[in-house]
Amino acid sequence: MQMGLEALSTTGSAYAAQKSSSTGTTAEELEKLGYTISDPDEDLGLDFTDFLQLMVAQLQNQTIDNATDTTDMLNQLVQMSVVSMMSSVKNSLDTLTVSTTMTYAASLVGKTVTVGTYNEEGKLEEVVGQVTGTGTYQGTQVIFVNGEMYPLSSIMAVGELPDIPEEGTGGSTEGGDQTDGEQTGETTPEV
Repeated sequence: MQMGLEALSTTGSAYAAQKSSSTGTTAEELEKLGYTISDPDEDLGLDFTDFLQLMVAQLQNQTIDNATDTTDMLNQLVQMSVVSMMSSVKNSLDTLTVSTTMTYAASLVGKTVTVGTYNEEGKLEEVVGQVTGTGTYQGTQVIFVNGEMYPLSSIMAVGELPDIPEEGTGGSTEGGDQTDGEQTGETTPEV
């Protein structure tokens, strides 16, 4: 997997184009010039075997006056192993999270939930109903309530939310008005 002069010149040109993009060149202008712009979040497709092939090519192309430092190679090998392991752990955690979310959604089937949704005026409305099913829609876990589909994240409560007391009621307690002296249950005689 040797790198030719054309690849080096393309890499150098792409680097120069990237430098100039920070001064105002847009991605569209660079694409018109023939450069390929990749998304930073996009997977480049390089893996551990690509790294090993680069290492073997470096060992094959070393010269007497430009010998490869084996300590650096060993450090790079360890780093690539760690990155590979971390990627595997991340994939496992992602799978576990999806599985746990699906299990939780499935446990809601048959239960009454309160779902929050916004109406046309932008006000929050509470929809109360029984969960009749669950599924995944465009990568998002959803539930079905009253024949409508809602994201799992829109659940406000499992069950029905209590009514909010109106302001200005004075906060009276059950059993009538009490004064500080009557809290113990004893009554004081009137004079």
